[in-house]
Amino acid sequence: MQQIAIVEAVVKILKKAGFVVTDLVETKPRCFDIVARRGDVILLLKVLYNIDSLKPEMAEEMKVIAKLLKASPIVVGEKFKFDFLERGVVYNRHGLPVINTATLYDFVVEGIAPMVYSAPGGYYVKLDSEKIKEMREKLGISLGEMAKLLGVSRRTVKKYEEGIDTTVETALKIEEILGTYVIKAIDILNFVSDEDVEGKEPKFSGEEAKIIEQLRVIGIKVYPIKHAPFDVVSKADDENILTGVRQVREIDRRASILGRISEVLETKAAYIVEKKVKAEVDSVVFVMKDELECVSSPKDFVSLIQEKACKN
Repeated sequence: MQQIAIVEAVVKILKKAGFVVTDLVETKPRCFDIVARRGDVILLLKVLYNIDSLKPEMAEEMKVIAKLLKASPIVVGEKFKFDFLERGVVYNRHGLPVINTATLYDFVVEGIAPMVYSAPGGYYVKLDSEKIKEMREKLGISLGEMAKLLGVSRRTVKKYEEGIDTTVETALKIEEILGTYVIKAIDILNFVSDEDVEGKEPKFSGEEAKIIEQLRVIGIKVYPIKHAPFDVVSKADDENILTGVRQVREIDRRASILGRISEVLETKAAYIVEKKVKAEVDSVVFVMKDELECVSSPKDFVSLIQEKACKN
């Protein structure tokens, strides 16, 4: 119940901030709970009451999906171990940025980015190294004098001017000495770099594996996903197509959720099936597996989807 309440709070905050939102509470398992979009900003959010319950494989898959869809992955929670998350502080779990609902509100509604991050040993901040050096020289303060005022070595001051992070207390001392702000906001939208993404491709079997192989034979770049309402992110003719391939009883339900996600992301969605289904979802195209045999290129695949979409 606690998690559902947080999801509802997060959805409310995002809508207040002007995001188009859909939540995936009814699907399991899932590596993200909410997808939201405002202009060019796409957010994938995992919501947990206790962030320590985030599993490494879920985090890695969330990073992979975010990279493919050019989205920003964020974990929203309230507790870790026996403590509550602090407002305005960014935490880290398995390489993902973690914030509480209050910090999310400040960021997306008020436009106030968090300035502090938590790491072993305490709270730290990022420094505007160029500004520190510029103001120090402008005020005529030598490296040695600056070091004496801060109670650190000259080498440490030089590191501050080269971009090393420091504690909140030290940063506030630097600002007091220089008479200007030197703490930089934390860019949670670009917290995860492409180099940090090391997702392992999940294995499909049976008919699902055959469909994925068939897509690859056509020339489509296929990125299988395990813990999401879509099973594959297909890249065809420079377009992302959220693709379902699991032949399960609740295809209509999965397709409906897939459609909601594609609408938020403003991307195409397709569900490849072995036999005809009665389900009709406006934003999802159902493609018979046999129809793929007539497709010879990624461009043809996109054309097939567009033609079917026009008939819906």
